[in-house]
Amino acid sequence: MSHQATVIGWLKDAYALETSLIPALKKHAHDLEQLPAAHSRIEQHIAETERHADLVKACLERLGDDPSLLKAGMANLSGMAKEVPMALAADTIVKNALSDYASEQFEIACYTSLLASAQIIGDQQLASACQEILADEQAMAQWLAEQIPMLTQHYLEQEHARSLGA
Repeated sequence: MSHQATVIGWLKDAYALETSLIPALKKHAHDLEQLPAAHSRIEQHIAETERHADLVKACLERLGDDPSLLKAGMANLSGMAKEVPMALAADTIVKNALSDYASEQFEIACYTSLLASAQIIGDQQLASACQEILADEQAMAQWLAEQIPMLTQHYLEQEHARSLGA
C-alpha cells in the first residue's frame, strides 16, 4: 500500500471521527444550558467540528477519494451508543467534560500523525488543513482542562443543595 493510500485511509477515519462527535457535542451543549459560557463554547466547537469534517472531506476529494458513508455512519452509531450510559447519570456534565477531554486528546494525536504524514508525502495543502484543525483541537482541550474543576465544583454544589432539600 502506498503512503498516499494509507493517508487516505487515515483521513477517512478522521472524517468518521469528526462526524461522530457532532451529535455527542450537541447533546453536551444541551446539558450545559444552565451554564451559558460553557454552553456557548461547546456550540462554538460544534461549528469547528463541522468545519473540520468539511476540511477533511475536501482533502479526500482533492486526493481523488471520498469519505466512507458506511464508516461515518457506524461511527455515529457507536458515538450514540456511548452516550446512553451517561444520559442516565446525575453527574452528566462532569462525565461529558471528561469524555470530551479524552476525545480532544485522541483527535490531537490523530491530527499530529496526519500532519507528519502530510509532510512526509509532501502535501502542503493537507499539512495546512491538519495544522488548522490541530490548533482548534489543542485550544479546545486546553479550555476543557480549565473547565473540569469548575464543572466538578458546580456539580458538587448542586448535589449538596439537592441533599439538603431532600
